[in-house]
Amino acid sequence: MNDVPPGETLRLGGNLGQRLLEVYPAYIERAPEALRRTFGMSLVQGQDVAQEAFLRVARACLAGRAAPRKHLMAYLLGAAHNLAVSTFRRERVVIVADSVLTQLQDHRMPPPAADLRVLHEVVVPAIEEMAPGSRKRIVELQAKGLEDREIAEALGISLENLRVQRHNAIVELRRRLRRHCRTQRRKNTAVHGKGIR
Repeated sequence: MNDVPPGETLRLGGNLGQRLLEVYPAYIERAPEALRRTFGMSLVQGQDVAQEAFLRVARACLAGRAAPRKHLMAYLLGAAHNLAVSTFRRERVVIVADSVLTQLQDHRMPPPAADLRVLHEVVVPAIEEMAPGSRKRIVELQAKGLEDREIAEALGISLENLRVQRHNAIVELRRRLRRHCRTQRRKNTAVHGKGIR
């Protein structure tokens, strides 16, 4: 029997087909929960991945590309896990559970007015006082929200060079902002190496 294209009705025949049909109810009950625990995805997302994995395994069996002998449930669970991993790699998206998303939205609050005041009255002038050059440009681009790769491309430098120059820029900013830091904070930074990284 030939492979069944997506969207076509899947007809499972023979001994393996019968085994797949028999294991499906237990699999579809177990797999989404396992995916939820492992990847933190919602139950609905887990069901989608589990169903797609089952269909892929069934199609591969019909086409003769897969022939799981024993432990069909473990084979199907492994296929679902692998599909979830490859989906995350391909999409470069982190799937988060609905409860985590709700928590993140609850914690997303505008910065306090005092933080904005310090930013505008202390930090921005310190950046403006920096000598013109790549260090100052790095800090400005980072403050605009650009990622490391974007900053490196904009400046025409390597990521390693960017990291070195950013470190030097932070050291310079620390020196300029020293009078605004609390005494204990300065002591921890100087003695124990704690502080901005």
